[in-house]
This record gives sequence, C-alpha cells and structure tokens, in this order.
Amino acid sequence: MEKTKKTPHPDHLPVGKFLAWRMGDWSIAANFIVMSYLVIYCTDTLKMPAALVGTLLLASKILDGIGETFAGYLVDNTRTKFGKGRTYEFCILGLWISTYFLFSTPNMGIVGKSIWIVIFYALAQSVFQTMLNASRTPYLKRAFANKRVLVKMQSYGGILGTILTATISISFPMLMRSIANTQAGWSKLVMMLAIPLGLIGMLRFVFVKESYKVPGEREELIKLSEIINVFKTNKYVWILAGLTLLTNLLTGLNAATYYFTYIVGDIGKYGAVQALTMVLLLVMIFFPILIKKFSIAQLIFASAILGIVGNIINFFAGDSMLLLTIAFLIAGMGSVAPAYLAGIMILDCVTYSVWKGHPRIDGAMSALSGLSINIGSGIGSAIMGLLLGAAGYVSGSTVQTPETINMIRTLYSIIPACVYALIAVLMFFFDLEKKIPQMEKEIEERSANQNVSEVAGTAEAGV
Repeated sequence: MEKTKKTPHPDHLPVGKFLAWRMGDWSIAANFIVMSYLVIYCTDTLKMPAALVGTLLLASKILDGIGETFAGYLVDNTRTKFGKGRTYEFCILGLWISTYFLFSTPNMGIVGKSIWIVIFYALAQSVFQTMLNASRTPYLKRAFANKRVLVKMQSYGGILGTILTATISISFPMLMRSIANTQAGWSKLVMMLAIPLGLIGMLRFVFVKESYKVPGEREELIKLSEIINVFKTNKYVWILAGLTLLTNLLTGLNAATYYFTYIVGDIGKYGAVQALTMVLLLVMIFFPILIKKFSIAQLIFASAILGIVGNIINFFAGDSMLLLTIAFLIAGMGSVAPAYLAGIMILDCVTYSVWKGHPRIDGAMSALSGLSINIGSGIGSAIMGLLLGAAGYVSGSTVQTPETINMIRTLYSIIPACVYALIAVLMFFFDLEKKIPQMEKEIEERSANQNVSEVAGTAEAGV
C-alpha cells in the first residue's frame, strides 16, 4: 500500500533553514559589535581627538539617507531568479572587507586618517549594511510561511543568536587587550573575524530560498512617488523608525569600553560580564508564549522599564562588579525585546499600507528601519566622541580628569536610562497589532475578488 505523503504543518520551522538563516544574522551582528569599538580604536590607537571622531561619524550619516532611499527603491523593484531580498546577501562579504580596511588605517597624518575612516565607514555602513537592511524584511517575508513561524524564528533564533553573538561580545574585549595593542594588532584581530564570519554569513544565501508569495505584491515597477506617499500616510512606520533609532543609539554609544577601561580599570572584565548574556536566554524562551497574551509593543514597553532600572543602578555602581553585574542583567533584559521582535513590527507596518491601498514596499520600509539603525548608531558614536571631547578626554592617556570620569559615568548610565524612557513613551502610540488580523483578512478578500475580475475579463475578451 502506498504511503500518504505527510504535509508539513504550516507553522513548522525546519531546523536546517532556521540555522542557515541565523548564521547570516550572526555574521551581521558580529560586525555590529566590532563596529562599536571604532571610537576607542580611533581615539586610543590612532590618537585622533574624540570630538573629531564623533563629528566624522555623524557627518558620514548624511550618506546613509541617500543610500537608504536608493536601496529601498532598488529592492522593491528587484526581480531576479534568486528572488527579491536574497539577491543582496553578497553584501555580507563587502561589509566584512570594508570593516577590515576600516580597522587597518595606514600610518599617516590626521587628515589622511580622517579621509580613510570616512571612506571605509561609508562603504561598510552606507553601502553594504544599507543594502542588507533594505533587503532583510522582503527576504524574511518570502522565506517563511507566516507570522507565527516568524515569531518562532526570532525568539528561538534569538536564543541561538545570543549564544553565538555572546562568543564575540565575550572574546572581543579579551582579544582586544592581548592583540589590539597596535594598529597592526587591530588589523590582525579584525581579519581573524572577517574571514570566517564573512563565509559563514553566506550560508543563508546558499540554503534559504524565497519560497512564498505575498499578498498585495504587483509585477509593475513601483515609483519613487508611491514610496513617498506611503511614508506620508503611515504613522506607525515612523514610530518604529524612532524605536529602531533609539535602540541602536544605545549600541553605538557603547560607553562600556571606556567605563571598564578607566573606572573599573580592566577592559577584560567587560568580557566576563558579557558572559552573563547567556542568562537572557531564559527570557527569549518565553516570547512565543508571551506573544499570545501581549502585543510586541507591550513587551517592548516592559523591557524599556527594566532598561531604566538597570541603568540607574549603573550610575551608583562605581567599580563594584557585583552591582555592575546586577545592572547588566536587568538592563540586558530591557534590550532583548526590541532587539529580537521589532523586526516583525515592520511586517505589520507593510500590511497596514497595503490595507490602505498602497503598493507593497517591504524594501523601502526595511530601508527606513536600516537608516534608523545607521543614524542611531552614528548618533550614539557621535555623542560619545563629542561629550568625551567636551569633558577633556585625552586620547591614549591612562589617567583622565575627574570631569572626564563623571562624563563616562553619565554616558554609561544616565543617558541610556533617558533613551529607554523615550522608548517606553513611543510604545504607547503603537496600537497597530490588534488590527492586523482583520486587515489581513480584508486584503486577502480584495485580492481574491481582483483575481476573479481578471479571470472574468479574460473570458469575456476571448468570447
């Protein structure tokens, strides 16, 4: 008797596909961690003034606006045999190559160093990272069956991603202490990561195909004016852009490198604290369960409150590893939900626009999110450089003034607490999720009616 072929459950998440996708995310996340050390590399190794570094990184973000606008338009109008978003996965290799050259600045004058930094930072962030940001949501939507699968992907993927990313977060400060003592040392350290992680990142392109069609997509080219009109009429995408900017401002700030260097007295201990990231896995295990009872916006709001509490503790911690550890765990729980669930909110913003009768522009909305990521991280780095410079930070000095030490404390505690407060406020206004099921139903009905009309029109034409 012939066996009946078992049909996979629509909510099933294949393990191989899951792992391949997360390898791409790991590679990009690892690059983000390396980039967060750019300011201290410039100030303490290249001996560039902190205020100059902050100004250069902030000025380079002007290019991101141009790049993201072009990237979103390009992705939304991409039609290749690989699909829409998958086509741009090769940018992972370009991202790592640019990062290697960024941290391999030749010995030359301050003007030459500044030009070198701007060129390769722009290539990494405004070109390759921009294309990856713009293509991620279209790729994700067409690679996995539905939103329930995506929540599993982001939650369980967050667990795996945390484990993998923690290996970089923990090891990088330690390797930095032992290897990156010179410009050549920095170049060697980044190359040690760039080669394997660049190749690992390409596993997603090889093994994850765009297998699903999405409602509301059309074959005709999307005009730039249509994209602009979508952004004019969708308030939710701007709330999400604000959330993304603020969360990545915190990452770009990365005051921990200075805090553990000058207040704790050992950058290596920061790697030890980062090992506690593993504890945060317990939070992500419950996301698929919590998402059935609470909206993503509600979970991010609760996370933001924890972020405020954790950073207030940081202000009083001094060099106490006990208090710093407690604060890291609490603030870390505050960062989990925005990091792993905000991406799903983009899909809801896209659904809202399609429901309002606009074309589906996954790429452009993902590009706006990517622009927010780049601007946020750039503003964070700029704030770090400019405020340290204003407080009298002396590049490369082992001893800093009391004013500088107080500024480092503020950058590591008070400013992040204020950012989390803004995130909490934003989440009060994101009330879209509860409306999505009805919107999706109406979109499917509209699409079905349109197909019936097209068939009927074709039949009449043939009579």
